[in-house]
Amino acid sequence: MMLVRDLFKLSLHNLLLHKVRSILTSLGVIFGVGSVIAMLAISEGAKQSALAQIEAMGIDKIILFSKRPPVDGRSEGSDNASVMERYGLNERDVNNILKMDNVERITGVFDARKKVLKGLDRTDIKLVGCDYEFLQDSLGRVDKGRWFTPADFKNNAYVCVIGRNVKRKLFSIGNTDIVGSTIRVEDMVFRIIGIIDNEYGTQYPEVGSQNDMILIPMTTARALCKDYTFYREGRNHKITRIEYDLFLVKVNDTSYIDNTSKRVAGYLEKTHSDTKDWGMVVPLELLKQMEQTQNIFTIVMGSIAGISLVVGGIGIMNIMLASVYERRKEIGTRRALGAQKSDILLQFLIETVFLTSTGGVLGIMLGVGIGRTITYYTEMPTIYSAWSIALALAISSITGVIFGTYPAYKAAQQNPITVLRAE
Repeated sequence: MMLVRDLFKLSLHNLLLHKVRSILTSLGVIFGVGSVIAMLAISEGAKQSALAQIEAMGIDKIILFSKRPPVDGRSEGSDNASVMERYGLNERDVNNILKMDNVERITGVFDARKKVLKGLDRTDIKLVGCDYEFLQDSLGRVDKGRWFTPADFKNNAYVCVIGRNVKRKLFSIGNTDIVGSTIRVEDMVFRIIGIIDNEYGTQYPEVGSQNDMILIPMTTARALCKDYTFYREGRNHKITRIEYDLFLVKVNDTSYIDNTSKRVAGYLEKTHSDTKDWGMVVPLELLKQMEQTQNIFTIVMGSIAGISLVVGGIGIMNIMLASVYERRKEIGTRRALGAQKSDILLQFLIETVFLTSTGGVLGIMLGVGIGRTITYYTEMPTIYSAWSIALALAISSITGVIFGTYPAYKAAQQNPITVLRAE
């Protein structure tokens, strides 16, 4: 039996003799592996991004928010009518939910629904009153300046902390020293004491992201609005009364967050049964659902991409069978010179595995290139894991073994006398 090293040299020599055919034979594997790598990277990137967004909401929290009741549950006036709307979460809800087991604290948020002035223009930026714990519970950080102090709440101070996106809207790009400057909200002037930044831009239902808010102390917001806000919607003038737009309910033990959320929901369904003016989000439950959904998505995408590998493997088998037919004289000559059937079988198997493995390496490079291109143009994150690359290489090699075995067997079964006579 020939040495494996000699068989490798012979196999490589034969492949290089037919460079174009070798490249075309590998294309199916290249595109198959490339699609597998790209799909897994995109899926993993989307998964991690979505999970990070949900985790940023706080897996130890239950998010409650006020929402407008259904149309049939509130009065509607004529086109020119002034409409009074009263709905949403209130102080009674705070007190009752705080009494429940496993509830540590509640952080409230109130949207003042007032317009910020930039020069002579009104800018649609949320003016939001919040509690002292909002910075911690929203996982935000003060990029510059400071957060509110207990004295700010006690004195109903006209101070504000603005989100990073608000800074871009209201101030020029080169103006970095804005802490201490003032902004005008209708007939009120607030002094900027800090800039808040949330890395993930966490979106809260009915409120949005703190990166897009002007935050003021809750006591200041209450003193200014007294729970009433006046605004114009189309041709209608409306007055709303909402005590709280959002609750961040922090629990002591996340193991019992499901039971706690059910108790909270049961209470709100009972006390707000007429208006149905509330909603609930449990980030931990969303996290579990997202993980399950993304895992299924990864399996499906990987399966679809794997089909292209099978198609590529079938193409390789067909081409190798044709190669066996073309190389009958070579096979017969080698057999006549003493080569064993095992030598012929191993040679053709090495050729096939070499083609698929090389195609696997090139496919990985293609998949990485596709992923980076997608990230560059869409800012969609792509994550490449060591296991996915190793899996792609293993699959490409296994594809060569599976689809190369039959052509190699056919080559080994060639009768040298019959072949040489035919030639």
